[in-house]
Amino acid sequence: MATIPRELFPIPPELRHEVYSYLSGPETATTASVVGLPLKLKTFECKHTRVQICPIHYGSAGLLTLAKYRFHEASEYNSWLLDNALDLKIGVTFNGRVNTFVQSDWDVKMKTHLQKLAKQHPWLAKVTRYNIQVLWSPADGVLKSKRNKRTAGQTVRNMAATLTTLVHDDVKKKRGKLLLSLRLAHTAAAQTVLAGTRFGFADFFLPTEGLGFGEQTREAWKYAHTKPVEQKRVSGLVPLPSQDAEEKAAMEIKNGVMQWEANGPIHLLMKRRVFEDEMVGMACGNEKDEGGHVLLTMLGECLG
Repeated sequence: MATIPRELFPIPPELRHEVYSYLSGPETATTASVVGLPLKLKTFECKHTRVQICPIHYGSAGLLTLAKYRFHEASEYNSWLLDNALDLKIGVTFNGRVNTFVQSDWDVKMKTHLQKLAKQHPWLAKVTRYNIQVLWSPADGVLKSKRNKRTAGQTVRNMAATLTTLVHDDVKKKRGKLLLSLRLAHTAAAQTVLAGTRFGFADFFLPTEGLGFGEQTREAWKYAHTKPVEQKRVSGLVPLPSQDAEEKAAMEIKNGVMQWEANGPIHLLMKRRVFEDEMVGMACGNEKDEGGHVLLTMLGECLG
């Protein structure tokens, strides 16, 4: 005989939904939880990139665990979260060869992966808050393009556009929030400076309306140089590691909590916040954070 579901809150559904909303915002909790979600962490190994996708919520894990005791509110809360209060964390590690990377091919493959995932989990199309971290650490160092027709910054922005195609454009504009974080490996930054090539920060930060979200924060960071030994120096200015560090824009889940894996100290280059296509905030890094020609040149291009 089936057990009759029990009620935890003997209140009207409208009030229960207000309780669910209060419990589920990042304003009331800072733990990125995967408890109760049918999809925990998905990894796609593509040519040139490694992409991890992880939906998370900031809701009450305790309330969700009551589902095993057949409390009606636990299952109702789970459904409410899937429809209203999820964030999608995406980590991209670009460690392939940027000079043989074909954006259109990558777009087709990623869209196919995303569509298959959304077919299995239709609620993914309802997610409106995206947090994308891109670690830029190409094996061949610097993108070589005549007259800078292609830039690394443009590539990162285009990848973000592809990774957010599940959201309808109207929903993006009205309720969408995007945090796009570019993280440069020190080696990639140093090689770009040595080659006298611009990274393309203008293409990364602009146009402000390019990704379609009503609220956006785009930020660029550079990992600190942390290899004082076995390094080459050019003109005594640019420390270049003798080998690449094992850096990844990777996620891990421990005890139901999603965390970004740490890659060491990092310095802000620039951050811009955009609301309804208008820039409403900007912050810049400080050349004194690390010193040296690499950070100074990167900051100069950002301020360009």
